[in-house]
Amino acid sequence: MITTVSTVKDNLSRLERWIDRNLTAGVDRMLVFVDDRDDTQTAEALNAHRSVVAVDAATWWGDDFSPRLNARQRVNANAALAVLRDSDPQGWLFHIDGDEVLHLDKQRLQGLADDVEAVLLSPLEALAQWEWPNDEVTVFKRLLADEELNLLHLLGRLERPDNSSYFRGHTVGKAGMRVSTDAWLDIHRVVDESRTPVAAHRASWLQVLHYESHTLEEFARKWSNHLTSGHRLVARSERRRLASAMQAEGWKEWPTELADQVCRELFAATALDDREGLERLGLLVTPALPQRPTGPAPGDPHLDRIEEQLAVLASTDKSRFWLGAPPSDS
Repeated sequence: MITTVSTVKDNLSRLERWIDRNLTAGVDRMLVFVDDRDDTQTAEALNAHRSVVAVDAATWWGDDFSPRLNARQRVNANAALAVLRDSDPQGWLFHIDGDEVLHLDKQRLQGLADDVEAVLLSPLEALAQWEWPNDEVTVFKRLLADEELNLLHLLGRLERPDNSSYFRGHTVGKAGMRVSTDAWLDIHRVVDESRTPVAAHRASWLQVLHYESHTLEEFARKWSNHLTSGHRLVARSERRRLASAMQAEGWKEWPTELADQVCRELFAATALDDREGLERLGLLVTPALPQRPTGPAPGDPHLDRIEEQLAVLASTDKSRFWLGAPPSDS
C-alpha cells in the first residue's frame, strides 16, 4: 500500500481534484488533516471517498492548536505514522501538501531492497501561466544543472544562477518511508529520533508534481492561506519580500478592482513563467500522467481501524509526535 498524509486548507472542489489526481497516480490511501478549525464540513465530505480518512482541526486539536503550520504538519504526519504502524505496518507513507501529487513508478518502489528505508521525490514544478484549461497542467519545470542555471542567469532570466531562484516552491523534494522503519517524518525528509536525516534513495522515477501558484487564481489563494496559517517564511528572500508585499496596509483599503489588478501585477512579476522562452531552450518537461483506472477500486480492510485510532488520538496528548520541536517551532 502507498499511503499519503497531508495537512491542508482549501475548498472542497480543489481538495477533491487533488485527491483524484493522487489516487489516479497510484496512491492507495490518503490521510488528510483539514487545517481549519472553523470548517468541519470539508472533512465530513472527504470521508465519503472510500480511500480517504479526513480529520477536522477542531476535533483533532481542541484547545492545543499550535500557532505554527510546520509544527502542526509534523504532529499530524507522525500521529498518522504511529496509527499505520499499529493498523497496517506494511508499505510506504509519503508526506505531501495539498498542491502535490506523487509521480513515481509504483512497481519499482515495491521492488526496492528491504534495507532501503526512505526515498526522496524530486520536484517537478507546474509551469505558471495565467490559466490552464480545466486546471490540467501539462508542462512542468525540472531542476536545472549548473550550466543551465548559468545560461538563464547570463540571459537575464534569473536573479541568481540557482534552482531556488528558478523555482517558486521548494527544491528539496518530498520524502517517503517504509511504515515499518524505526524513523519519523519531517516536512521534507525522513529523520531519526534526534532529527538527523535518514539516508534516502533517489532515482529518476521518484518525483512529485508541485502545483505551486501555477495560475493567477491559485497564486491569490496560496498567498491568502500563507498569511493566515501561521507559516513563517524562512526561505529565500524573494518569498519573504512577496509575503511582506501581500501584507501592505493598502490591501485593507483598496477597492476590489484595484486589489485584483495589484494581484495580477504581482503574479506577473514574481510567478508567471516564460513558456515560449523555456521551451525554446529545451528546459521544460511533459510528464506522462497516468489515466484514471477503470472499474471499482479495491477495498481497504484497514481504513475503518485507522479512522477509529485517529479518533482516539484526538483526545490525547500529542507531545510525543512533536519530533523534539516545541509547539512554537516553525
